Amino acid sequence: MAPSQLVWQLVKNYNCFQHKGLNGSRFSAEPGNLYNLNSYKYSGLANEKTVHVEAGEEGSFAVTHTIPKNYNKPRESRSRATKKNKNFRRTATRLGKEIHTVRPDLKNAALARASAVNKSQRTAAAKSS
Repeated sequence: MAPSQLVWQLVKNYNCFQHKGLNGSRFSAEPGNLYNLNSYKYSGLANEKTVHVEAGEEGSFAVTHTIPKNYNKPRESRSRATKKNKNFRRTATRLGKEIHTVRPDLKNAALARASAVNKSQRTAAAKSS
């Protein structure tokens, strides 16, 4: 059993990020979980390679991914980059290529999260003007 699978077995039912849905489904608010689902594939706690997309300053979003060789050094284990949203399609293409090198299976989830962040920032800007 790989170390990440062992960690998942330990934290899948008991961690401070879990929330229960109305119909008995389980969600997770941990950093690095792009769909907020309580599953091994999307877990930011159990996997060595994670990707996290969040809103940055106005008109941008921040992408954080882990560096696997520094997994045991928390301070040095994360790489954070801020992406400007001047042209979202071009930024999304670059983001997709960057995510594909880290975790190809999370490419669509990261693009969906970035798109949702971009949409939320556009509607906030439109309402304020």
